[in-house]
Amino acid sequence: MRTEDGIDLFSKPAEPAPVEALGKPPRGLTDDGWVRTTGWLQVGDHPVSSVHVAALAGLLWALAGAAVLVQDFPVAAGVLVLATPVLFGFAWWLFIAWVRPASVARNVLAKRADELAPGDLVRLYGSIGPVAQVAEVSVSGDVGVTFQGGLQESWAPDRVVHVAELLS
Repeated sequence: MRTEDGIDLFSKPAEPAPVEALGKPPRGLTDDGWVRTTGWLQVGDHPVSSVHVAALAGLLWALAGAAVLVQDFPVAAGVLVLATPVLFGFAWWLFIAWVRPASVARNVLAKRADELAPGDLVRLYGSIGPVAQVAEVSVSGDVGVTFQGGLQESWAPDRVVHVAELLS
């Protein structure tokens, strides 16, 4: 490991970062070791792309705008209905790909906190939100969970947590 004075050959190596299913570092990996995610909406085992949700929001806004414009400017109303969902979806895709990168994740199962093991990828805030990789679990009354990056949580043993899979 590199230090201010040079190289320390006896230091403990850095913890490995969470990885997605294909073995690459996830797109939404932060300096704190947790992963920003999309995919909070899931149908069965399939995450619904947040780009589609943004496009649907754009469609709803476009329909409201078109209802106002259709009497005086019917062509503009039609263009608005066609273009706005595409623009909303593309803008959201740019945001999650380049501005604030986020990985697509899906929940694969639910576990009790006392069943967690090092290496599990866990949603930090219920069934949605960022994912962190469990580094250490200690059970003594409450379950102490240490995540990679140093974040520590204390949960009741029967608390249900969502284990996720990173897809990008």
